[in-house]
Amino acid sequence: MAVVTLFMSDRDTSRTFTSKKEADDYDKMLELAEAVSHFMENNIEGLSEQQVEEIGLVFARNKDRMSLALKGKTEVLFESADDSSNE
Repeated sequence: MAVVTLFMSDRDTSRTFTSKKEADDYDKMLELAEAVSHFMENNIEGLSEQQVEEIGLVFARNKDRMSLALKGKTEVLFESADDSSNE
């Protein structure tokens, strides 16, 4: 019988991963999503809690593309997610 080590996310205990790096990366993504959500909530009136959370997750899941766009390469935001994986 094989023993498999699983790592849990600190921020989402329903998620488990087979490597510590994957769990840490997921936690970092959730931390970024929370920070972006907080920023949006404080700067844009009228957004629902669900919208704020979704905006945070979209930014966090696409942080590499957002980083390129913020550095002036805005065309990456017009590409589909499949197109950007080739970079």
